Amino acid sequence: MIRASLILVSLLAIAGCYNLLFQRGGEAIPTKEEKIITSPSPEISYQERKVRFQKFADALNQSAVLSEADKLYQEARLFLPDTTLRSDSYLFGKRLARRDTLDIFFYEISQEDSDGTSFNLVSFFPDGRAIDLIAVHGKTNDANLSISLIDQEIFELAYVDFYLSPEYFETDRYANAPDSIKALQATQHTAMQDYIWKRDYNETNYYENYRLNQEGKFEQLSRKLQPSLNRKFPFASTRVLAKDEIERYAVRDLQLMINEISADYGKIFSSQKLNYYFRKKSWYQARSKEVDHLFSDVERLNLEKIQSHIYIAKKQ
Repeated sequence: MIRASLILVSLLAIAGCYNLLFQRGGEAIPTKEEKIITSPSPEISYQERKVRFQKFADALNQSAVLSEADKLYQEARLFLPDTTLRSDSYLFGKRLARRDTLDIFFYEISQEDSDGTSFNLVSFFPDGRAIDLIAVHGKTNDANLSISLIDQEIFELAYVDFYLSPEYFETDRYANAPDSIKALQATQHTAMQDYIWKRDYNETNYYENYRLNQEGKFEQLSRKLQPSLNRKFPFASTRVLAKDEIERYAVRDLQLMINEISADYGKIFSSQKLNYYFRKKSWYQARSKEVDHLFSDVERLNLEKIQSHIYIAKKQ
């Protein structure tokens, strides 16, 4: 069982990285690293490594941002993948969860002028050997990565980025903006909306769900990439819903949420009432009585959780 968890970590990248791990029009794509550190040191025993790693992990979890001059940063090179000491670099890390058999850490490494910021989610054996790693590199200095722990075993990685076009900084609107507004341009662009136009900026949102398996490895969950947006609850096909989120909906809405998932694949329902309801929707196209085999991992997980909640709610 997880003893403790940090439900949400949301960190702002302090430098841009423009050339690594980006596809799909500028979205950050989480990647699984193949080369994993197998042991911090072959010279000491398992128990010694375990004690040393736990002291390091506790210290990192309690620390603020570390520079290359800090002793703890030096120690990080023994345990954290991708922590080669770099000039003018910084490290920040937090424990997301802890079990008897493994630790899960989030950490970021940033460099002021060149390499930008690397966000990392990594699982460890108790003696500090890394098991698995997910790495995301921020594209701009406004990149924001949030990691949520959902229902103990499911993680959501959400990447958000905000781009101001270079042309905007040449406009009179920028030149005439108050200094207080200019100072917010990197992190609070909503405060600038009286000064910028839609064509001056672009926003990117990208997220993935991962399940932590028994071996401590992160398994990416498939999801429906393009659900019908005219559905009332399209998000039930794209992200894993947390238990407390499901509990906020009435049973009637949850039943519709379930049926919408099937209807989006063209399910022909045995209920004439449901068939009549969905045939009036512009996005619905009747195809088959059997569509369950088409569901994504995210949809299957949400269906299981929603149905379980409905069953309990009706019993009360």
